[in-house]
Amino acid sequence: MRKRGRETTIGRWLRAVAVGTVVCGALVAPRTASAQVELTGVLGGMLGGDLDNIIANQDISVKGAFDNGPLYGVRLGWIHGFVGAEGSFVYSPTGIAISAPGASLGLDAKTYYLEANALIIPIPGPVSPFFTIGAGWHSYTFDLGVVNAGIGEVKVEKAGWNIGGGIKINIKGLTLRGDIKDHLTKIGPADFRIADIADELGITNETTLHNVEISGGIGVRF
Repeated sequence: MRKRGRETTIGRWLRAVAVGTVVCGALVAPRTASAQVELTGVLGGMLGGDLDNIIANQDISVKGAFDNGPLYGVRLGWIHGFVGAEGSFVYSPTGIAISAPGASLGLDAKTYYLEANALIIPIPGPVSPFFTIGAGWHSYTFDLGVVNAGIGEVKVEKAGWNIGGGIKINIKGLTLRGDIKDHLTKIGPADFRIADIADELGITNETTLHNVEISGGIGVRF
């Protein structure tokens, strides 16, 4: 009887130790990464025009992009592990020099992009490279005074898309971010209210404008 009582007492202690171990393990084990909302302010620049002209003639750097067309904006995103989604609004208020492929003249244009993007984050962590693709609404206000002083500005608004990538450095609740993104917009003679203007610019068929964004940002996660 005494032996059986001793075994019962030992059994109780073993169960208590097992329960305590499970509870402590649950408390100290790392939690599964939870979804986070991220708000980021954006500052950078844009290199506008035909992609070949950008590569051949532009200063492809943050300073060169900012000198060509300073850019300001904001991004609001949702991040969870290897994937994310975000909406962004970026605006260049002081003008971007845009040269369409095959065009003999350049145009100055103010522009904004309102876009939604998907993000792929292959290595989540403190330093996270990412790839992104998205689409949205592209708005250009062209200064056609270079062609005809009596015309002034013409606004072109239409759907477009973008593709790019970058890197995030996460420091507690803050994120430092760098992006390179190509905004692509198809444009043709029908987008100008006067057909002769498109002819003078050399835009006789639908063509694609490339506007490469080089930007940085500081964000907060919550």
